[in-house]
Amino acid sequence: MLSQDHQRIRNTATVIIVVLFILTTLFTAGCLNKRQYGTGDIITGIWILKVDADGNKQWTTIIDGDPKITGAAIIQTSDGGYAVAGTEGLIPRIFTFDAGGEAVSDIAIDTTLEWGESLVEAPGGGYVVAGHSGVLTRMDVRGNTLWNTSIDDESERGERLVLVRAPNGGYAVVGNNQSVRLDENGMTLWETAFAPDKSARTIITAPAGGFVTGGTCDAGAWVAQLNAEGDRVWNRTFSNELLTRLYIVRLSPAGTYDLIYATEQVITRGPEYSFFTETTEVSLSAKGELIAERPVQASPFIVATEDGGYAYAGYSNPKYNQLHESGHRGTPLQVVKLDNDGAVTWDKSFNIGNDRYVTSIIQTADGGFAIFGNSIYF
Repeated sequence: MLSQDHQRIRNTATVIIVVLFILTTLFTAGCLNKRQYGTGDIITGIWILKVDADGNKQWTTIIDGDPKITGAAIIQTSDGGYAVAGTEGLIPRIFTFDAGGEAVSDIAIDTTLEWGESLVEAPGGGYVVAGHSGVLTRMDVRGNTLWNTSIDDESERGERLVLVRAPNGGYAVVGNNQSVRLDENGMTLWETAFAPDKSARTIITAPAGGFVTGGTCDAGAWVAQLNAEGDRVWNRTFSNELLTRLYIVRLSPAGTYDLIYATEQVITRGPEYSFFTETTEVSLSAKGELIAERPVQASPFIVATEDGGYAYAGYSNPKYNQLHESGHRGTPLQVVKLDNDGAVTWDKSFNIGNDRYVTSIIQTADGGFAIFGNSIYF
């Protein structure tokens, strides 16, 4: 357990990192001057970059709007196209695209959720969207609401909800310190609460019908397996006194549970500062036993690949030692593919325009990747 002095240091470091991150992002985009002095209108949009399995660019789609368009999550749909959960102005929407990146539909969601944070394709068509307000909405292909389910959470909504399809039908969602299982009709089957200091950031399905979830806590990063009834099978914590973030958990082709977590600290040199991040991959057995641990290069925008490796994206930024969500004007977007040993298979750069922020990366059915993000113009 951390001492009170260590906990105060962690809390102070966390506040400093968050404040400096916000200021860096705003200055990089020019937001402070624009918003304060009103020298220009803010225009937002979404973009998708599609590359093949070797990292070659196939297409780019950019959608701008007025009122402002923003996106939070992307999935590939069963027809080979894509769906993005987001908003247009104050209206939550789902934007769909065909396999070539052409816009197909713009569906307004008939619900009061502020915006969609995560989505999955539902059986028979339509989607289930997890909203920022803690509401799950099942909608048909036209946006009509079929059911709404509020995820009970006594703690303040802080972390985004993450939603997955359950192996035997229904859905599971995590956010803050809880996991909730629902059937196809939105009825709650079970709820599992974690310790108050735990924040769940990811969830995947397990071969036995349960789930593996994880996130951060006061001690560092944590991961746990739940069975099909929501009971804990095992729980592991990886302690560190630095600010810790869990990037990803995946079931590897070898049957291990692999996770990547990062530790972050601020390096100050007089008035100058920078962010130093170290990322570690941990492999666990099906019973949660430690098998291996090694350093690995990564960014927060990462996806596990079918061959046992990873792919991640971001921008080179002089204040960060890893790829960041944004870069200075003229900085190309980088996409990096790692093999199952953590070695770089390819590293490609793309000039997709200025003021484009990375949100996520997914692997597509053809073995390639779709990189998704938001645009901000002034």
